[in-house]
Amino acid sequence: MTLIEHEARVGLPRMWEHPKRTRTRRGGVVTSMVGGYTAILLVRQPNGVENSIRRQCATLNEAEKWLDEQMGEDE
Repeated sequence: MTLIEHEARVGLPRMWEHPKRTRTRRGGVVTSMVGGYTAILLVRQPNGVENSIRRQCATLNEAEKWLDEQMGEDE
């Protein structure tokens, strides 16, 4: 799966959106201030609250693979 890159805005880190979404999950990747990338998974709970799970990754490919795995775990 290929991440969709967003146009960089001044003062914000580069960001990629994960193209696969489910009813309760969506994700993206941003460049990390300390180097590497941060994969962000947003999970919507039944009560409507959205929680984020973040994972530091050394490469963009690693971040994309982690998000692919997490998207397959939709309940």
